[in-house]
Amino acid sequence: MKKNLVSFLLTYAIFGASLFAQNTLNYTDAELHYRNGIELFEKKAYAAAREEFQTYIQKTGKSIHSNDFNLSNAEYYSALSGLYTKAQDAEIELDRFVINNSQHPKAKVIYGDLAQYFYDQGDYEKAISYYERAIENTGDELKMYEYRYKLGMSYYQMKQPKNALPQFNFVKGSISEFAVHASYYAGVINFQNENLDAALLDFKKVENVAPYRIEAPNWIAQILFRQKKYDDLLTYTEPILAKPNGRKIDDICLVTAEVSFFKNDYAKAAKYYDMFRNFRRGTVSNQVTFRHGYSLFKTNEFKKAAESFKKIAAQNNQLGQQASYFLGISSLKSADMGAASAAFDQAKNLEFDKEIKEEALFNFAKVQVDMGSNVQAINELQNYLKNYPNGKYEDEANEILSDILFDSNNYSQAIAYIEGLKRKTPKINAAYQRLCFNQGVLDFNGERFAKAISYFEKSLTQPIDNDLKQKASFWRAEAADASKSPEAERLYLDILKMGDESFKQKSRYSLGYLYYNQKEYGKAMSYFKEFNKTKKDETNRQSYEDAIVRIGDCYLVTKNYDEALKYYNTAINENRSEKDYALYQKALTLTFLGKNQEAQQIYDRLATAYPNSRMVDDALFQNGSLEIEKGNYQNAVNILTKMIRERPKSTLIPNALMKRATAFNNLKNYDAAVNDYKIIITRYGNSSVTQEAILGLQETLNTIGRPEDFSTIIEEYRRNNPEDGSVAGIEYDAAKNLYLNEKYDKAVQALIKYINNYPTSTNVYEAKYYLADSYFILKDNRNALIYYNQVVSDNRTSFVTKSALRAAGIEFANKSYKNAITDYRTVTLSSSNKREIVTAWLGLLDCYYLTGNQDSVQVFCREIVNNGGNVVLGANNKAQLYLGKSYMQKGDLTRAEEEFKKTVVMAKDVNGAEANYFIGDIQYKQRKHDQSIKTLQAFADDYSNFAYWYEKAYMLIAENYISLEKYFQAKVTLKSVIENAETPDNITIAKKRLKEIEDKE
Repeated sequence: MKKNLVSFLLTYAIFGASLFAQNTLNYTDAELHYRNGIELFEKKAYAAAREEFQTYIQKTGKSIHSNDFNLSNAEYYSALSGLYTKAQDAEIELDRFVINNSQHPKAKVIYGDLAQYFYDQGDYEKAISYYERAIENTGDELKMYEYRYKLGMSYYQMKQPKNALPQFNFVKGSISEFAVHASYYAGVINFQNENLDAALLDFKKVENVAPYRIEAPNWIAQILFRQKKYDDLLTYTEPILAKPNGRKIDDICLVTAEVSFFKNDYAKAAKYYDMFRNFRRGTVSNQVTFRHGYSLFKTNEFKKAAESFKKIAAQNNQLGQQASYFLGISSLKSADMGAASAAFDQAKNLEFDKEIKEEALFNFAKVQVDMGSNVQAINELQNYLKNYPNGKYEDEANEILSDILFDSNNYSQAIAYIEGLKRKTPKINAAYQRLCFNQGVLDFNGERFAKAISYFEKSLTQPIDNDLKQKASFWRAEAADASKSPEAERLYLDILKMGDESFKQKSRYSLGYLYYNQKEYGKAMSYFKEFNKTKKDETNRQSYEDAIVRIGDCYLVTKNYDEALKYYNTAINENRSEKDYALYQKALTLTFLGKNQEAQQIYDRLATAYPNSRMVDDALFQNGSLEIEKGNYQNAVNILTKMIRERPKSTLIPNALMKRATAFNNLKNYDAAVNDYKIIITRYGNSSVTQEAILGLQETLNTIGRPEDFSTIIEEYRRNNPEDGSVAGIEYDAAKNLYLNEKYDKAVQALIKYINNYPTSTNVYEAKYYLADSYFILKDNRNALIYYNQVVSDNRTSFVTKSALRAAGIEFANKSYKNAITDYRTVTLSSSNKREIVTAWLGLLDCYYLTGNQDSVQVFCREIVNNGGNVVLGANNKAQLYLGKSYMQKGDLTRAEEEFKKTVVMAKDVNGAEANYFIGDIQYKQRKHDQSIKTLQAFADDYSNFAYWYEKAYMLIAENYISLEKYFQAKVTLKSVIENAETPDNITIAKKRLKEIEDKE
């Protein structure tokens, strides 16, 4: 527009200038305003130009000599300048120009030019006004088509398609250059008006014409889709999609995919949906995303299908539920069990599609089976059978449930389920046999021997698996033996008659101990020897070495000293365990043979080689005794004094004092002898040597002429040791019986009263133990600890070891690990009971682990593994676990993983559960996320009964998914922990982690 105006200006300015040259000089001043106006207009200084033109008009309009043509031009340019500066009277001035100058060249095109100006400015409302006036005033046919097309476009831009369409229809049939454009926009409006046939004709006209060849095929495809002319659509679109040649084909891809989908041609649908996704990077509707995933699913592209379903699976609607279900199936087909489990879990918890809900619940249960989560699988299958009693998968659910009971670790639940079934298949009976056996083992490990026997007997009612039958028979005998049942002997003997060789061997060993404890040494020796006919290997090493020592003991007790020495020597030379005990027993045997000097050398060797051995105080005592027999009384005093000083907790203290008193007497150190006798009588009044000490005291006092002192000491003894018929004795027995009859609250009152009333009685020492134990059973650990510690520090009863163990347990629970270590070490030094010693070792490794002393942890772990035997069930497993934990704390993850794997192989108890968790944790830290997930998912197969570690494992699975950016699986896994966990701390952590993930999204 402006270009045209400038061209006009230049033409007429020249013409006007020539006219002005002919006028007189009187008009030079007016013409100057005209020329200035032209220059300013050319420079787009429209306001200044309008002022110049209006000045010119005023000066020349009244003159009879004015140049009419220039005057008309000035009026025209003044009007245009007013429009350009948006003067309020500009349009009035323009209309005046047209009326007054109807024959002027510009009067013919002025409305068209103005319309074009406003059209270019985007002021379509004014453009419409001027185009309508231009159409009325033009006689140029080509201009008419241009005006009508642009009038249509102005209406189109003003969103008045009803007014625009007639203009486009008028132009589209012409030979005008605007006909193509008009056809395109007519097609768009007809499409919007659902006039699809007309739209199709319009777009067909332009489908091969630039620039509409890029867009038109999309419109044509959309029209054919809406007309449901699906075959025509495919015929049209597929060649274009094969060779786009620069066309825009995203919508073509989509409609072609949609048609292929609804024609069940999923291969083509998947292909074209893929193309669509490649071209359309923005948001895609959920329905299209679902159909894309389903097409991929139907063409076995399961991993790609899962990616599509995953985008909408978390939605809380029907489509989200369906997507979750098919995500589960796709993940299952891709062997991604964790993702499948998470997806089915999501789908089964939504209510929109009942059929999908049932399918998802059943498939979720099946995935748990495949993942080894048998306990959860049982729960889910039972839930399915409860909610769908006549469901589609009722029979299959029952069959699967029967199968997985084989491997279930929730034994009591599984056993109760089977016992409640009306009809049992052979598979179910086989599962019942195994489940009852496994429950029996759990009860045995928990020292619930009566329950263990009951479950072993239940297992034996279904003798389907012969190996399980043998195991159940043996462990039933072990449980009977542990509970002191007289049936144990018969049960072991039955195994010898019909068991296989491995269980016969175990029974021989157990029978050896049974008869040994019954002091039937001949029978015991026979079974131990029979047991040791089998060659020693690592599987039977500890029992084999133990049997050697026990055979030696049997020979010693039956006074076959030479044979005893032979076996003790074998133990000393070949065993890895019990060497200190064998040395002591050998020295003891030598004393019976009169070889005291040799015996003393061995006692010395024992004390030097094994300074922390429980046998050292025995060795020192025996050495002192031998020195007395040899007449070396001062040596005896020195040795016994060392023993009393260094082993103050020893149960042999009264005996050592008695021996030392004897030595003092022989050295004529009567005062020292009297002092030792008095200590025995006043502090150890209930000991086995008290009466001997009384006699010795009487003789010594008579020897030194102080017989009068004897009555004073004896009176104190009698006062502190009341006879059974005395009032004090009756009171003590009454208080003690309250404890023995498990009336602990009343026992506390009675025992405190007794201790307060008879503070010097020797029964007080024992009363303190019963008082401590009553408090302990009543869960008053604070008071229990006070009295346990007194029992230990008094060291006057046989309850020192038990008190130290209980005190250590309380201190450990209070996190007073230093005190606990002291108590546990007291046990190792004071006890001769292997079970108590191993229990103390276990406590020590716990304390040292928690205080960061990993070297000491490893010492006690190896002590248990090498010398613990089987006296504490699970001790070896725990020691093996802590070896791994100690290496992990030291940063040696490779060695830690090795030790954890050994633990997992050893047993499926809580130690195995923890070890399995830490293997997964190490793999997680090493960024082996898929391997870690696989390790932790195996948890459910063997360790689902250990809730804490089971829950921890699945929380770590979630962390692995987060590291892999599989947030959907991570969220579903954490939700499962929150809904099903039993441990409050784990639930709290899972909730916090879930919120952190959701906040990031």
